[in-house]
Amino acid sequence: MDLLKSGTFLLGQPGKPIRMDAPEFQINFMNRPQPQQSMKARLNLLLDNTVQELRELGGILVLGSFIAAVIQVAVPREIILNLGQGPLSSIVAMMALGGVISICSTVDSFFALSFASTFTSGAILAFLVFGPMFDLKGLGLLLTVFKPRAVFYMFALITQLTLLFTLIINLWIS
Repeated sequence: MDLLKSGTFLLGQPGKPIRMDAPEFQINFMNRPQPQQSMKARLNLLLDNTVQELRELGGILVLGSFIAAVIQVAVPREIILNLGQGPLSSIVAMMALGGVISICSTVDSFFALSFASTFTSGAILAFLVFGPMFDLKGLGLLLTVFKPRAVFYMFALITQLTLLFTLIINLWIS
């Protein structure tokens, strides 16, 4: 099953992409010895690759950050707190919050600490685990590299395992 998108990952000449799935790439590029390039040519190639990656992924990163910021500001905290009463609903609410808020995994613990008195320990753990693994910014970046089907499989697996293990913590451990 081919889950990676075929696309442009290398630049041959400055500004000209090479499709990695193209037959000429596999025949010509793989089998011939690579000529030594000057340091200036190698740095130009590095710069071209960097600019291309920033163009492709930077826009999605900015869009995901914008959506996360709007949701953080627009949704009242009371709505979020009302969802966190039951063992299952609190986990689902905190997983949704972790995926939508998309803050840095380093800051997640401080953000989750403000919900510690309201939500269950399993829900806090769900926020801390699910948010960094699957958020809006990451979703956009994953869709640029993987086919939507592969991203859906990853999302389903991450969601199921996080929900299952944190529900076990809510019901039997805490």
